[in-house]
Formats: sequence, C-alpha cells, structure tokens
Amino acid sequence: MGSMGAPDALKVLVVGAGSAGLLLAQVFKKAGINATVFERDESPTARPRDWNFGIYWAQSRVEECLTPELNALIDTTQSDPSYRRYEESTLPIHNGVTGEVLKELPAPDAIRLRRRAWLNLIRAGVDVRYGKKLQTITTTEQGVTVAFEDGTVESGALLIGADGARSATRNWLFQSSPEDAELRKIPISSFVAITKVNRDTALALRKVHPLYCMTLDPNGLMTWLSLHDASSEDPADWTFMIILTWNYDEKDDHASLAKDNDLLMEKARAHADTLAYPFSAVVRDIPQGTKAWYCSQMTYWPTKPWDNRGGRVTLAGDAAHAMTFHRGQGLGNAITDVAELQTHLRAMKAQTREELAMAVAKYEREVWQRGLNAVVQNRENSLALHNWEKLKQSPLFVVGVHRDPLRQGDEK
Repeated sequence: MGSMGAPDALKVLVVGAGSAGLLLAQVFKKAGINATVFERDESPTARPRDWNFGIYWAQSRVEECLTPELNALIDTTQSDPSYRRYEESTLPIHNGVTGEVLKELPAPDAIRLRRRAWLNLIRAGVDVRYGKKLQTITTTEQGVTVAFEDGTVESGALLIGADGARSATRNWLFQSSPEDAELRKIPISSFVAITKVNRDTALALRKVHPLYCMTLDPNGLMTWLSLHDASSEDPADWTFMIILTWNYDEKDDHASLAKDNDLLMEKARAHADTLAYPFSAVVRDIPQGTKAWYCSQMTYWPTKPWDNRGGRVTLAGDAAHAMTFHRGQGLGNAITDVAELQTHLRAMKAQTREELAMAVAKYEREVWQRGLNAVVQNRENSLALHNWEKLKQSPLFVVGVHRDPLRQGDEK
C-alpha cells in the first residue's frame, strides 16, 4: 500500500516507546500512514535500568516489521555483537544445587538483545515525543483525541496503547469495570540486577553458554544468568543480567526489601548460597552498592476482549497480554502483534478510518485468543518451575522457548 499525501490522510497515535510502540510506528510508516509515538519518560535513557531479552520463534516476524536496512543491523544490538546465530543453539537448564544439566532446550538461531540498543535501532525515522504522560482519552466522530499532563492535545483516527503492563490505555478501555483491567498477582518474588562479576566467574559463566543459562532446584529457586554487554575485551568489564525468583514468603519484610538495596542483596546471596559453581559465584560476586530491583509478587494480565470504540482505541504488547517471563515469550508476542496488524493494514482497500477500523477488528480477534493462551500458559509455567514435583510437566520442559501451542478447542 503506497503512501498517501492527501491533507486528510490517516493519523495514528501510539502511546509507549517500547518494542511494540516503535515497531508499530515502523509498520505504519511502511504503509504510508502517519504515526506519532508518545512516551511518558523524559528521554530514552530516563530510566536507570537497562535489560536484555531474547528473540526466539518470532525472528521471521520481526523481519516483516522492519526495512531491510534496519534488519541488517539487528545483530549489532546483541549482548555480544560478535555472536553469530546458529541453527543448533540451545538454552541449557541446570540443577542449581548439583550443577548437572537437566535439559538442553532447542533455541535455533536465538539471539539476545540489549534493550536500549535495540530501541535505539528501531526508533530510526520515527516521530517520538517524550515527557507525554497520558491524561485523558476522548473518542470523536473522526477518531480519538488524547490530552497529556503537559497540556498538549493530539487527535488521530486511532490510538494504540503500547504502554506496558500497567497500561493507562487499558484502564481507560475498561473504565466501566476497572477490575477487569487490573494486573493479577502470582506468588513468586523476583530479584534483578545488571552487574559486573569477577573475571574468573565471568569466564566460567560464558563457558556454560556464550549467552545465557538457567538453573532450577528442589529449593524452588530459579536463576537466569545472561550476558548483557561483552563489548569490552576484558571479561572483568563484561556485564550480566542476573534474575532470581523464588516462592513468595509471607514472613518476608517486602516493603524493606523493595527500598533497602543492601537488605535485598543479602536476601539474594542467602538464596544463592546453596547453588553450585559458577552460579553461586555470580551472585556472590555482585559488587557492594550495585543497584538491584525487587518485586514481592510477579504480575500478569489475562487478555480479555475490549470495546475498541468503533476501531478508535486498541492495545498491543504487554498492555494487551502482560505475562510472566520464565519462558521469554513477551517480546515474541509483542512482535507478533505488530506483524499481524501489518498483515491487515496491507489488505486495506483504501486509507480511510472505516477501513482502518476493520483492520483493527481483525487484528484484535487474533490477539485476544493468542494473548490469553500465552498469558495463562506462562503463568502455569512459572508456578511449575518453582515446584520440583511439577517441573518436568511445565511448558518450559514440554514446549521449550517455542511459541505456545493453541489449547485443544482453540481456533487453529
């Protein structure tokens, strides 16, 4: 579908400058539809925390969303830009206590991306406006109008909320039944840090796998250890993302753990004491004073149909299907959202608000089903991984990092 330069050409408003929001802007640009992204943060680096994530089964879909020029640069955003994807790659799962390999999950051609570098890449050519915290949404005959807390007002044919798990757009869509938009809790606590470690530990960890590994054990502890930045030639300067999750304990002082970094680090080290080398050393080697993040109970949102107000307001990414992260399915589903919408954009007979509304409706039918399925299966998976008796029946062990299969009775 070619570009349309008429004065009344469609305009799309996207809230959220994460992966889903920026990819949406890219596909609208390719479709010749004007899209502007509004981000509540003041700048791309306003948040101190960076992290990394994997692209597994959604690789071909992300290629659909980007131009050949941007696709050619994806590998430059890897944790290790020199790493070359390969068909036989795996994700190893170890018994954290004994160190033995429990399973080697097939992860063909998987890559690990630094979030900031990735977003910087897919921001190319996109109109992103920062410091735009959503205040109100109003639907009109022509489409939708949004107001931001800084006093600015924007109008368009469509608003897409790609504003994360705690989506303000989702809250607005379910304003008549607010409880339907609320995140649900799962009794699993999490610890995250991006850190350097001892040189020997860094080398030992990369010997386990060049990108990542996971441990599980009878104590109900999960560790995820992934390379974050290996741009330095000195292993002592490499950084790693360390995630620990464990079953929620009501006796813990969760408020103190969330605000006292030293107390949280002490808690993480106590959990890791029983781990085998090098997994125990990774946590032990975190330098004193390193910033860490704590969540007392992980959250999710089981996707449910929303009223899109005649094709004027919809959701994508975590806003549409916030899920737990133990199988790395969030990014793949966000990418799929965008690729699916692009498929329907290409089928539009004309660039009118009515045609756009029909494309959105078709997109949503697929998202509602896929999203709910992924959220529920990943919730079940997170619970199973922290229960040694159920571990090998978990979706991670049965399905791996591949796309969640549709449940029996679901539309194929």
